[in-house]
Amino acid sequence: MTLLARIVIVTHTDLDGVASAAIYARLAGAEPGKEATIVMSEPYKLHRSLANIARSPSGTSRVAIMDLGPNADTFDSIVEAARKLVSLGVKVEWYDHHRWNSDWVKTLEELGVHVYIDTSTCAAGVVAKYAPQELEAESDEFIESLVSATCAADLWKWDNPLAPKLYRVVDRYKGARGDKWKRLMLKGFYKGALWWPELDEALAEYVRREFKGFASALKSIVVKEFNGCKVVFVLKKPGPPNASILGNALLYRFNADIAVIVRVKGKGVSFRSQSCNVRDLAYVLGGGGHPRAAGAPLKLPLLYKILSLVYPKLKLYQAIKLVSKAFESVKPCHTG
Repeated sequence: MTLLARIVIVTHTDLDGVASAAIYARLAGAEPGKEATIVMSEPYKLHRSLANIARSPSGTSRVAIMDLGPNADTFDSIVEAARKLVSLGVKVEWYDHHRWNSDWVKTLEELGVHVYIDTSTCAAGVVAKYAPQELEAESDEFIESLVSATCAADLWKWDNPLAPKLYRVVDRYKGARGDKWKRLMLKGFYKGALWWPELDEALAEYVRREFKGFASALKSIVVKEFNGCKVVFVLKKPGPPNASILGNALLYRFNADIAVIVRVKGKGVSFRSQSCNVRDLAYVLGGGGHPRAAGAPLKLPLLYKILSLVYPKLKLYQAIKLVSKAFESVKPCHTG
């Protein structure tokens, strides 16, 4: 693809990523879809997203990455893409709130990437705090309100009444339709709207589908114990409930230490916990994230990839096998 916009924003696909991109675009005075190109990515796809930008950066002066931490098994590829962008005179900035390996920060900064990591807030908060100095801009009351609602959801605090609503409606659709919907929400935030009538309809629709999704997910539950740590595995179909909502519900329902969400469609696995460091678990599997919420790629043998198209529970069994193996080298539930 040829990127003609002066700014390219690479962001995650959840509420925090959408809000972060809107805040950056608003601070830059760059309308999404015009002066700013928005690239939505998952952590396991980030290296490919950056490589695509580096191949044809025509007209681009800045690339800002947000709410995306590197995965261990793709970091070298990310470095190569960043090196090329910097060598072409593109200013590269990275805003994140996930926990990073300190060597990663050092490596990127030595290339000339401006890295801002702040684990005390959500990614929207990191952008609102540090991007103004990069863009020589000033924040405003709307940005503060958006950060408040976004962080309340992303940090699982729920101390803002808009948080559970926005958290749900941003995931109204999946696939190409979902991408279009999230860009619509991003543009609404960019223009200074926190909520509008269309979102009422989206929320009602989402809640109906959420109940159906819970019922479906409960049919695939597998509970295992590793080194005294109770782990609940679930196979999640596309659509509601959100992985965090599903994961936290299962933690309480099964009195588990860790919830592992395996997607029927997709190449990743998500981890959720209220008490264990699941980032360590994800890191061993080539991923990363937060101590209480993390993710990793789900590596499948070729035969499993083919057979899982008709028998998706194979993905669940492979996840159990890989997590069991990971517990041999890490103790995410160890508190001593």
